[in-house]
Amino acid sequence: MLYSPKLRFTGVTLFFALVLIPFQLQAGNSLEQCRIGDRYLFGHHENVTRIDHQFDTQLTALIDSGSTTSSMDARDITIKLRSNGALWVQFKILSQRGESGREITLFKPIKHYILVQSHAGEPQKRPVIEATFELGSVKTTTEFSLTSRSRFPQSILLGRNTLDNLAVIDTSQKYLLNGCQPNGGIALRH
Repeated sequence: MLYSPKLRFTGVTLFFALVLIPFQLQAGNSLEQCRIGDRYLFGHHENVTRIDHQFDTQLTALIDSGSTTSSMDARDITIKLRSNGALWVQFKILSQRGESGREITLFKPIKHYILVQSHAGEPQKRPVIEATFELGSVKTTTEFSLTSRSRFPQSILLGRNTLDNLAVIDTSQKYLLNGCQPNGGIALRH
């Protein structure tokens, strides 16, 4: 093998061009890869990192365009009548699944009730509340029906009421929003 300083310089330059430049391009495009037009690109599952600006969470959301309404895993649901006649709901959620999750009690006004067809075929009447949550750099407010989702691996289900005008879903991917850069606190309301 012949040695030439000129060839060595060319080899090092080629190495940097092939290895380092694509990483810089990928990092520079990460925000663009998170959006398609005015919508975010969601995977089939996404991480919910905060609920109601009150506490951090490590919960998984199932992105389900087949469901009409979003739902949240709620325990010990109790309906209370306020002195002004308004109905409120008190319930508990976990900050994360498993033994390390802490139980948090929330008290919120009931927006309305919905009937949801259960897997067993019986309609279930559920209270609906409004909550703000964060998925990566996406912050949005939406309505959630409250029910026990303890038998499902995901604590939160995001349905069409949340996804319309917010997301495009790539069902072959998961956690696409984890790599997105925050872009000035985007806040969306549904």
